[in-house]
Amino acid sequence: MDSVEAVPIGGEVHAWARELWDFHTAPAREGGPARGDVVLALGSHDLRVAGHAARLWHEGAAPLVVFSGDRGRRTGGGHGHARWERREAEVFADASGLPDRAVLLETRATNTGENFSCSRELCARQGVRVRAAVATAKPYMARRALAAAAVHWPGAEWRFRAFGGGYEGYPDERYGAEELVSFLVGDLQRLVVYPRRGWAAPVHVPDRVAEAYDRLVRAGFTEHLVPGEPPALG
Repeated sequence: MDSVEAVPIGGEVHAWARELWDFHTAPAREGGPARGDVVLALGSHDLRVAGHAARLWHEGAAPLVVFSGDRGRRTGGGHGHARWERREAEVFADASGLPDRAVLLETRATNTGENFSCSRELCARQGVRVRAAVATAKPYMARRALAAAAVHWPGAEWRFRAFGGGYEGYPDERYGAEELVSFLVGDLQRLVVYPRRGWAAPVHVPDRVAEAYDRLVRAGFTEHLVPGEPPALG
C-alpha cells in the first residue's frame, strides 16, 4: 500500500496498540519459572534482550545461552540506521557479560526462522541435546517466536520470557513509541502471512485484535508491514 503518515500517538492509538501488545506478549506471562537445556536469545537491535538472557542464566533457567543473529533490517544499516560493525550474536554476547563457557554463538541467522533452525544445527554439531528451551527476544515477539519454533525446531518444549516494563515501559530515548506501534502492527501481520509461506505455525487472531490492527493500519502505522503483502489480514 502507499505510504501514509502515521497520526500522532494519542489515547485511541495507545488503546489499539495495547490490544496488540497484550496479545503478542501473552505467552511470556504463562506458567511459572521457565527451565530448559538452553536459553536462545534472538538477535535484534535491542540490547535489553542480551541483558535478560544473562538474567535468565544467572537465575538457573539453563546452563547455556545461544546468542543467534547475523545482521537484520535494523543492524544491517536499513531504514536509515547505522550498520553494526559486528554480528548481533557477537554484540549480544559481549553485552551480556556471561562467561565463555556459558555461551554459544550462532552468527548466520538473518530472520526469526533462521534463529531457530541455525541454532538447532549448531547445538546438534556441539552435541547439546535440547529437550526443553527458553526463547527470549523483544517482548512483543512472544507469539511469533513460538510459532517459528514449532516449525524450525520441533521436538523441543519451548517457553518464552522477556524483559519487563510492559507497553508503557518499552519506549525510551532509543526506541520510540511510534516505532513500537509499527512493530506491533508488522508482527501481527506476520502471524498471518508467515504460516501461509510455511515459515511458522498458524496462530488464531481474535476479532478484537484484528480490529485494533485494522485501525492502526488505517492510522498509518505501516512502516514494518511485510513488503509485497496487502495489509488486510484476510
